Amino acid sequence: MAASLISPIVPFNEISLGDASALFAETDHPIAVRTLQRQCKARGVPLTRHGRADHASWTDLLKVHAAWVDGR
Repeated sequence: MAASLISPIVPFNEISLGDASALFAETDHPIAVRTLQRQCKARGVPLTRHGRADHASWTDLLKVHAAWVDGR
């Protein structure tokens, strides 16, 4: 049985913007990483940097994506 590893650095609800963009690409409303960064900044979503990737709360990213889709 495999044990899942939990990183002590990245909080449980955080996801990289690249991973979030890949998940949103599976929907009918894909969004680029850079667009996701701009939307987060415009809506005041805090981004944290872990290595080279920006991370944000998955819950916040879902809200940002929904607002971006509604505004299109």
